[in-house]
Order: sequence, then C-alpha cells, then structure tokens
Amino acid sequence: MIHTEYEWLSQEKTHVYAQSWLPDTWIKGIICLVHGLGEHSGRYARWAGLFVQAGFGMLAADLPGHGRTEGRTAYVKNYQVLLNQVDLTLGKSEELFPGIPRILYGHSMGGNIAINYAIFRKASIRALIASSPWLRLTFRVSPLELASGKMMNSLLPRVRFKRKGTKAEYLSHDPEHWADVRNDPLNHGLITGRYFWIIHQQGESAMGHGNKIKVPFLLMHGSEDKITSPLASEAFVADTGDRTQFKIWDGLYHELHNEFEYRDIAKYVIGWLDKL
Repeated sequence: MIHTEYEWLSQEKTHVYAQSWLPDTWIKGIICLVHGLGEHSGRYARWAGLFVQAGFGMLAADLPGHGRTEGRTAYVKNYQVLLNQVDLTLGKSEELFPGIPRILYGHSMGGNIAINYAIFRKASIRALIASSPWLRLTFRVSPLELASGKMMNSLLPRVRFKRKGTKAEYLSHDPEHWADVRNDPLNHGLITGRYFWIIHQQGESAMGHGNKIKVPFLLMHGSEDKITSPLASEAFVADTGDRTQFKIWDGLYHELHNEFEYRDIAKYVIGWLDKL
C-alpha cells in the first residue's frame, strides 16, 4: 500500500491537509472520503487498507475546523465552504489519478455533506456512499436547543461548546476503539452554533430531495445508532429510486467501519462497488 500526504490550498485560500492510500498497481476507482464531526482523515487508515486490498484507492482531506487543516477548531464560515472542499477533493482526484472513476463517500456529518453535494452540485462521480449520515439525530433536540443553536449561529458563531450525545461508547462496540477515540489528539468533542445549525439545516433540506441523486447510491446505517437516525436514513431513501441500495446493519452502532464486523462491512461495500 502506498500512503501519501498532501497540502492543498482551498478556494478560501486556507491550507488543507489530505492523504491517500493506494494499491501498488492498477486502481479500480478512487474513493473520495468526507469524514465526520470532531474527527479527521487519519482515523480511516485501517478502513482504507481493506479497500486498497480490493484494488481501490482512498483520498481524504481534513475538513475545516478539523485535524491538520488550517482554521479554528469546530468552526466553518458557511456550508458552501464544506461543499467547496468536496469540489477540491474530487478535482485533486482527477488531477492525481486522471481517468480513474471517483466514488464520493461520506460518514456521519460527512454523509450529510456528500448527500447534499450529490443533490445540489451534481459533480461527475461514479457512485455515492453514505454511512450513518447526519440527516437527523437519534436523540431529541428540544425546541429550546434548536432556538439556541439558531441564535448562536447568528450572534456568536465561533463560540465552542462540548457536544451532546457523542460518548466514545456510542461509536462502536469495541472498547479498544473507545480508547483510541479518547487518546487521539486530533479528535475533538466540540461544536459551534455555526456548525450545528448549518448541518442541521442541510440535513432537513436534503429530506425529500433524494430523487435528485442520479448516480448509484449505497446508504448504510446501524440499527442501534445512538447519534444519527437510521429512521431518517430509511425515510430519505424512499425517494431515491431503484439506483439506491439501503442496508441496515442489525445491532450495530454509529461507526460501522470501527465495529467488530468491519471486515464484513467492507466486503459488502466492495461487492456493491464491483457490480457497478
């Protein structure tokens, strides 16, 4: 496996950290990964390795406010900056690996971003994958919390808070993974009113627009996800047509790629990709 690190310049003129994992020989496709809230691209190295073994490369960048990408932790100016970064990643994929099919893959908040990108930007991608997308949250957000988030987005968008409902134990069933999450200095448990509000709004905006996704689409969710709602995912795919494959993983939590069954899940995704 070939691992390479990059530093790119965003449309907003900030420095973006990215990395790729590639097979030593022929590449079937490049998976352009969009990670979740509070994490970074490096958390997908093990997951990438399984796809590399199957002939796929993976290219991932740290989102604004995350990992090694320049910017204030847990803050982003607006949602368009996030979509612009997907533009950047897909563009760099074509530049680095010309002619190789591109698959857009988003997890959690990254699933929200990838889905909205496919709906509203209509890029040239071969397929779309979303795992545990943040369309709606599993736990109830009260009207007061929503009003507070909206107010903070407008008045104090850069103020950071500790996130609700994201214990390491909620991510997967693997205790070793819990320790990794807690000890990783590039992870953070923060959120701003800006990040919460724009992701919440775009999750709601995506609902009912699934029919605008015009590429093969795989959406996966753990049935016991305590963070993002599998019911929202099920409702979303009802609109997406026969190009969509929806998979519920019984008993699993939020980070399917970090569950004990991660190899079986990767095999399932690779099998779907190989049939495209």
